[in-house]
Amino acid sequence: MQHLRWRGVSLLLIIFLLTNTFMFFFSGVGSSRAAAASIENEDVVTGIGLMLLLLIFADNDKSSAENLNNISVDRFSTEDINILAKAVHAEARGEIYMGKVAVAAVIINRVYHPSFPNTIKEVVYQSGQFTSVENGQINLSPSSDSYKAAYEAAEGNDPSRGSLYFYNPDKSKNPEFFAKRKKVVKIGNHVFLK
Repeated sequence: MQHLRWRGVSLLLIIFLLTNTFMFFFSGVGSSRAAAASIENEDVVTGIGLMLLLLIFADNDKSSAENLNNISVDRFSTEDINILAKAVHAEARGEIYMGKVAVAAVIINRVYHPSFPNTIKEVVYQSGQFTSVENGQINLSPSSDSYKAAYEAAEGNDPSRGSLYFYNPDKSKNPEFFAKRKKVVKIGNHVFLK
């Protein structure tokens, strides 16, 4: 709703600036000195108008992307993103980048799923869910790729395709649990499931 208000204000500013541009241009037609001044004013006003148009279209793209994904990084606090990056680093630091994004997406999918807690912190620290919490690897400092993956997942990218679980079949301590789940996709060494 707020972006619609700004779009209206921007449109009024553009109309005002274009009107002033024409006034400057036509008021200076009679003399070369006024014409030179009007050209300078016209350039400035046109430049401002173009900047406003770019801002309007940039804002339009952002709101469309947010509506499309129905998830916005703004929903999550800095603490949430830090915890998410720590979980990604602890669980997927040896994985390819898309595997890291997929791990972050699983955590976010759980936040939105009724069977799990509704915050990143509660999902990550839910008892018995992540090996990295049990063995203390969650306390390692996240890499820049882990932060990037956390932000990308928080913005709505989900290579896990809606998965709620992931595991590495070569390292799993509980393969029977995962065998009962529907396999969605394999990315790197992790299998993602619903």
